[in-house]
Amino acid sequence: MLDIGDVFLLRDFATTGVDPHYRIVVHKTASNDLVLVYTNTDVEKVKKRCYRVEKFIPSGALPDTFVEIPLGMCPALPKLCAVNCNKAYMRSESDCINGFDFKIKNGKLDISLIAKIRYGIGRSDDVEQIVIDALNK
Repeated sequence: MLDIGDVFLLRDFATTGVDPHYRIVVHKTASNDLVLVYTNTDVEKVKKRCYRVEKFIPSGALPDTFVEIPLGMCPALPKLCAVNCNKAYMRSESDCINGFDFKIKNGKLDISLIAKIRYGIGRSDDVEQIVIDALNK
């Protein structure tokens, strides 16, 4: 049902607390595990968090783990938002579909932005190795 680039709403107390957040499917394994990230509309807050985590960022550059998604790049995302790639995680597809307030949205995230997110996940020191390894399967 879910595939790379799909966007859905989900309330996940372990990752984002009480409010539902948009999730993006970055990768899907053969066993239907999903590598996911979630969006945040407080773009500056996300950027600051990414700056704090990354050790060496050239002057004037953005952190590799920060990906901004401009308004209009994905019809499923109603506002300008950003992704902190340091927060990537893995869940089974069935856990997502059966989760609180699950609602798939129309429209996929552009593959160029998925590629940026994948790169950011790979550059993160905070993402579990099992998640990074899943991107290569």
